[in-house]
Amino acid sequence: MRRAQGFTLIELLIVVAIIVILSAISGLAINQAFDRRYSAEADKLLIWLQQLSERSSLESAAYGIVTNTDNESREATELVAVVYFKNRWIAVTSPQPFVLGVESVIGWDMEVLEEELLPQSRPQAMGVIDRDKVKSIENEFLLPEMAFLPDGYVEPQGAIQLSFNSSTLIYSFVWDGDTSRMILEAKTL
Repeated sequence: MRRAQGFTLIELLIVVAIIVILSAISGLAINQAFDRRYSAEADKLLIWLQQLSERSSLESAAYGIVTNTDNESREATELVAVVYFKNRWIAVTSPQPFVLGVESVIGWDMEVLEEELLPQSRPQAMGVIDRDKVKSIENEFLLPEMAFLPDGYVEPQGAIQLSFNSSTLIYSFVWDGDTSRMILEAKTL
């Protein structure tokens, strides 16, 4: 008596069905991992913004946010904290700049101010030695996109929007004047 060798059609269909189910489950897991990564970056930015707000209240100083983009690579964008000191905005090293991910895009949906946020005095001219003469140049002004004021306000009013190139998620950071805290709202396009 001879036995047939090989697989039956039912056995092959069961194996194919198992492979399809496993690939669908792994595809969903990968998508959820990307969504969690985006959510984690938004949470970190919220914490960084809260740090600036709390520092402003504790130190009775105005803290602002300046966007710094690396012109060479155009990929490394960071948010740098600045403090208002002696009628000028000055970059500070603490808290450390918040480096955005490669796919991250930051947007500023702010009200247009008719007047300057806080008045700045002209910086002192610095002498730069040229071969034959001394040229005088002025430092550029740092103008923050948003400032946390010590009395619990944010100027200008509006929202910071964090989005990602490969996702339809948009995270909005809005100042709640009642609680003096940033609120994180997530929505999809």
